[in-house]
Amino acid sequence: MANKIALTIIVSVILTIIVVSLVNVGTSIVLNEPKYEDYCSSVDLRYEPVNKSDAEINQLNNDYMKCSEDFTEAQKPYNQYRYYIFAGIGFVLLLIGLFAKENLVQLTGLAAGGILVAEGIVINLENKWIVFVSLFAILIIFGVVASRIIRKV
Repeated sequence: MANKIALTIIVSVILTIIVVSLVNVGTSIVLNEPKYEDYCSSVDLRYEPVNKSDAEINQLNNDYMKCSEDFTEAQKPYNQYRYYIFAGIGFVLLLIGLFAKENLVQLTGLAAGGILVAEGIVINLENKWIVFVSLFAILIIFGVVASRIIRKV
C-alpha cells in the first residue's frame, strides 16, 4: 500500500511537470512574443561608447531608453494574454483535481493548476487590478466548490 502511494505521488509530480511544460510551450507557439530586436538594435551599449563624445553617448542612451520603453509597452498585452491562458487552464485543472475520484488525477490537477495560476500571476504582475479581480473570483469559486466537496467527504 505504501509503495502505491509513493508511486502515485512520484507519477503525479512527473505529470505535473509535463502539464505545466505543455502549457508553457503551447502558449509560446500560439502567442507571438514581442522580440527585443524589433524595438531595439542589437548594439551593446557597454561597448558602443568607446571613442564617443559625451553628446554622442547621451544620444545613444536616449535611444536606448526609448526603445526599452517601447518594448516594455509591447510586452504588456502579451503578458496579459498569457495570464488569462495560465489562470484559466490552472483554474480548470484545480476544479478537475477537486472533482476527480482517483488520487493521481487529484494530485496532478491540484498541483498543476496551482502552479499555472501562480505562474500567471508572476507573468502579469504589472497589471495588478486584473490579477487581483480575477484571482479573487477564482478564490471565491474554488473556495465554494472545495468547501462543498470537503463537507461531502
